[in-house]
Amino acid sequence: MEVTARLVYSLTSIRSSKRIMNCSRILLFILLCSLCAPAFGQRTSAVRAVGRAQQKQIMIRWGVTNAQAWKQSNTYGFNVTRFTVIRNKTMLTTPEQKNLGVFKPAAVQSWAGPANTDEYAAIIAQALYGESFEVTGDSQGIMSSVGQSQEAEQRFTLSLYAADRSFDAAVLAGWGLVDRDVKANEKYLYRITSAVPTTKLAIDSTGVFIGLEDYQPLPAVNDVNVLFTDKSAMLTWDYDRLKDHYNAFFVERSSDGTNFYRVTEKPVANISEQKNRKSGARVHYMDTVGMNNIKYYYRIVGVTAFGELGPASPVVSGISKKLLAYVPHITRSVMNDAGALNVEWEFEQAGNGLIKGFTLNQAQRESGPYFPVVNNIDPSKRSVQYSKLFETNYFTLTANAVEGESRTSMPVLVQPVDSIPPAPPTGLKVVIDSAGVARVTWTANTEKDIFGYKVFRAYVKDAELTPLTDSVFFGTAYTDTVSMRMTNRTIYYAVTALDRRYNQSAFSPRTLAMKPDVVPPSSPVFKRCELVDYAVKLTWADSYDSDVAAHILYRKADNEQNFKPVKQFKSKTSGEYVDNEVTRGHSYTYTIVSKDSSNLESAPAHPVSIKLPSDPDALMVKTFNVYIDRKKHAIELFWTDNLKNVEEYHLFRKKKGEPVTLWKIVKAGEKGFIDEGPAINTEYTYGIRVVTKTGEMSRMKWVVANY
Repeated sequence: MEVTARLVYSLTSIRSSKRIMNCSRILLFILLCSLCAPAFGQRTSAVRAVGRAQQKQIMIRWGVTNAQAWKQSNTYGFNVTRFTVIRNKTMLTTPEQKNLGVFKPAAVQSWAGPANTDEYAAIIAQALYGESFEVTGDSQGIMSSVGQSQEAEQRFTLSLYAADRSFDAAVLAGWGLVDRDVKANEKYLYRITSAVPTTKLAIDSTGVFIGLEDYQPLPAVNDVNVLFTDKSAMLTWDYDRLKDHYNAFFVERSSDGTNFYRVTEKPVANISEQKNRKSGARVHYMDTVGMNNIKYYYRIVGVTAFGELGPASPVVSGISKKLLAYVPHITRSVMNDAGALNVEWEFEQAGNGLIKGFTLNQAQRESGPYFPVVNNIDPSKRSVQYSKLFETNYFTLTANAVEGESRTSMPVLVQPVDSIPPAPPTGLKVVIDSAGVARVTWTANTEKDIFGYKVFRAYVKDAELTPLTDSVFFGTAYTDTVSMRMTNRTIYYAVTALDRRYNQSAFSPRTLAMKPDVVPPSSPVFKRCELVDYAVKLTWADSYDSDVAAHILYRKADNEQNFKPVKQFKSKTSGEYVDNEVTRGHSYTYTIVSKDSSNLESAPAHPVSIKLPSDPDALMVKTFNVYIDRKKHAIELFWTDNLKNVEEYHLFRKKKGEPVTLWKIVKAGEKGFIDEGPAINTEYTYGIRVVTKTGEMSRMKWVVANY
């Protein structure tokens, strides 16, 4: 789109009627509503800033986010303070502060010279000091919408746009600075604060953290493409990855690939930047070339907000050709009784003398590739027959120009009727390994139009089959993964075939697959290990797995290195065993494992140990009695002994009709314990066992109390 802009203004100190500048044909200039620099397009009262480090200086650009803040800041200016934060890669304890001054727009007299040589300076001058601010153009274009907005918004928006195009004008307006008093071993924080009193308007400040070490060469514009048509070239290039570096671009053209010149006096700005847009934006530019059949070369140069030019992009080239004015259009494509395709089309009779003939092209996909199947069709003909069809066909028709570029019709789809599904697959086999990987194979169908298969699975023979593939599976060997921890051992598989018309066959016969048993059963758990009379009594909880075939108890004495089997029990046991084959004065350690029907053994249960005293009776307490105190609602236990090697006492309790449990562990030296809150009219049996410091256990002594 071309826009002609006329800026009408009068500067208070320049009384002559001479206009500072007639800005004619500023390309894409007044597309301000969508452009206006992304950093400044918000609607909050705040300062926004960017910085650029060069090899010996730092440049800062700033602006505000709305017209009200812009108007006030032009009066009061901006305070810029520089803090030296890092020196020699070490953060300073107290940053060194330097006030760079208050930055305001230059006086009106200072704009006369720059405005005559820089049209963007003229725009800013008019926005700042002009008595009126008018933009005119095509009443149907963007200018019409801009003209309907408030004048303050126009001044604000256009001045920011112009400042992005001319850094010198931005500095003159008090919206930028160049700091040359910088050192390579330092890093600075530039704080930009609006000087507008907060009583008039609260404007958030901002900062830029930068140093000379942040200098990086500007990148070249990449991913440049060009499409040539009749005396024109459409150029596109990547913007998304360059928007943090460039806000405008120069398009350069050459006819020899060596000497390039700019095709526009002003840089081309991106007009597709929109809030919340998706990534992948590109800049588009249409250039008009002088002649067809001449090779032209193009390259793109980026321009930063600080007026820097980046390196030129890689060169792209091409040749524009005159397009044939007429395009063929396929109007009808039907199958005749013989199974051949009859294709009919329209083409202007006036174009017959401009073409050498027609070519019918065929592809199996709409996107191609297309191959010519009928060539040299007479220019006067408007139909042709063709019989070599696929299950799915796409046809185009090309009018071959005598001179210039040929024209091709839009593709049309042709599908011969086919409603017969393929036969069900055969030869289905399934093997499941110990890792749970199921390998499903079958014999390939022999139909010519076979497209692929779908694989199904069920855990119960008569259950509904579940598809394992979201789409068509290509091949005759499918790998599935099944859980080896699930209790089921059987799985059923089936396969269907699909042709290219997506006609689906019936299911193949269901095939049974057996999972190998690789999961050992769970381990039993010991509940208690105690000395009963002069033997060891063990109790445990069996493994809960349903396929457990046996439990095996192992024992190891203190004078033995390995466990030895003591007894094997059937799948379900009483969970109890008394080991009488023990010798006083020795220690014994026990463990137990479960074994399933596949002879897989569980991990050994956590071992339990017990030491038999040489004389269990000598370790028993001498007396063990109870005292029932009904006033205090308690039963007091007390005992006596002459033992010197006691580690602790184990107290056991049993309500009548309930099993005995280990109740309390009492430290050595204590000779009593109180059972608080016993149930009324209940018989309690209490037991006590001595455990020595060497791990020996006495036999139990019992006493009964009726509360």
